[in-house]
Amino acid sequence: MKLRSDTISGLVLIMLLLLPLSAHAQGTDAESVLKARETALVGRALDTILTLFADDAIVVTSSGRLLIAKEQIRVWVQDQVDRQQREEAGPRQVHGNKLSWPGKVHRDDWQKLGVSPLDVTQDAIIQDGKIKFFSTTFAPESWMRLQAARKKK
Repeated sequence: MKLRSDTISGLVLIMLLLLPLSAHAQGTDAESVLKARETALVGRALDTILTLFADDAIVVTSSGRLLIAKEQIRVWVQDQVDRQQREEAGPRQVHGNKLSWPGKVHRDDWQKLGVSPLDVTQDAIIQDGKIKFFSTTFAPESWMRLQAARKKK
């Protein structure tokens, strides 16, 4: 778990170094982009969600998969839509064009296992009104609950 967390932290750091920091005012725009993603996810609007990602976006999934560009991200988003995923975002911390927040993720398959919702930390970098980087990391206890439920299955 530590290695995965270090890898994700390293990727976030690399993205922060590669992308120019935007003015603090972009935080409001970034917030609206992320809220639009969450709303579209509830509405199962695959194409709307995809329009919010940059063509060369990078996603690190809660399971640790690294997805690069829209074709790979499309498969991930389709899986979220198919599993009736919805997210509850906690208060977002804005640092230039990077946002971080705690949240809860609900999914039908996790509900069947008796573990939904799961606590996560999410990070995003928004550039030019698009999601350039997005990651979700399970809280350690949520990860352990999910793994234990999957073993019982």
